Amino acid sequence: NKIRHLRQFLRGWAKHLSGVYKVEKEKLLDLINSFELKAESSILDSKELETKFEAEMRLKELL
Repeated sequence: NKIRHLRQFLRGWAKHLSGVYKVEKEKLLDLINSFELKAESSILDSKELETKFEAEMRLKELL
């Protein structure tokens, strides 16, 4: 009985954790795409470039 409850708990935990990663991944992709669109029309300043780089690094960690 205890093992069954533990298994159910771990399944729920894993689904929640994967959902959190999915949401963060989508936010990072949106941020990177917005910087790329802006870069096509104008030059990004150093802060924006740094933010884009950090978002790309975090995305690589998630993947």
